[in-house]
Amino acid sequence: MKSASFQVSESSLSRRSLLKFGGVLAISGLTGCATDPNSDFDRDSSVIVAAKKFGLIHVPAEIPSIKIDLRYRTRHNATGKPLYPQDMPCLLHRSAVDKVAVAQRILRRKGYGLKILDAWRPPESHRALWNAVRDPRWVVPPSDGLSMHCYGLAVDVTLVDLNGVEQRMPSAYDEFSERAKRDYAGPDLEIRKNLAVLQDAMERAGFRSIPDEWWHFDIPGQTRAYRVNASTLGLKLPQ
Repeated sequence: MKSASFQVSESSLSRRSLLKFGGVLAISGLTGCATDPNSDFDRDSSVIVAAKKFGLIHVPAEIPSIKIDLRYRTRHNATGKPLYPQDMPCLLHRSAVDKVAVAQRILRRKGYGLKILDAWRPPESHRALWNAVRDPRWVVPPSDGLSMHCYGLAVDVTLVDLNGVEQRMPSAYDEFSERAKRDYAGPDLEIRKNLAVLQDAMERAGFRSIPDEWWHFDIPGQTRAYRVNASTLGLKLPQ
């Protein structure tokens, strides 16, 4: 399951830090840096034009109804600072965008939608993640390859209603504990239903889910050989 290109760990925090951070979020009401998904970049910005050359597509330009809340835009991670610039665009490879669009259509017919929590991840950000965590259970060691996020072939999502309100799920995002498993078997029927609705839509759209992270979905067997650095797209990552 954990081959170099299909490593299932996408986190930025150790187990202890994640659990503590999840509690802080619950108390404070913080949910990351939610933004208007269509205000990140103009459709014809130099970053978006450069991204297209590598098959990376600006998701909200293709799916205007999608909600975007890239959590690594914030300082709430193991490095203590943002891994992405505040105006980081939500980019995915074309093959992933097409599948997200299918999942979004399925969900909207049921009165729901998707919120994207992480999408394309610059290799530089992934290395910063590894340097902070250095735990191969959660983050792919750069020596072993890159996360599927670095190819734009993985997306972290949660379920929202048509007003963009997040629905109850088994755990907080990036909470790496037994509660975060895909196969939630707890007594809360609402959480069971929400999780089933999300998984059904994503898997029907052609994504693969993984056992330990209910929010992570990727496209098996399509790893590209290229790496797109942030500097290549004209993005300046936080120092």
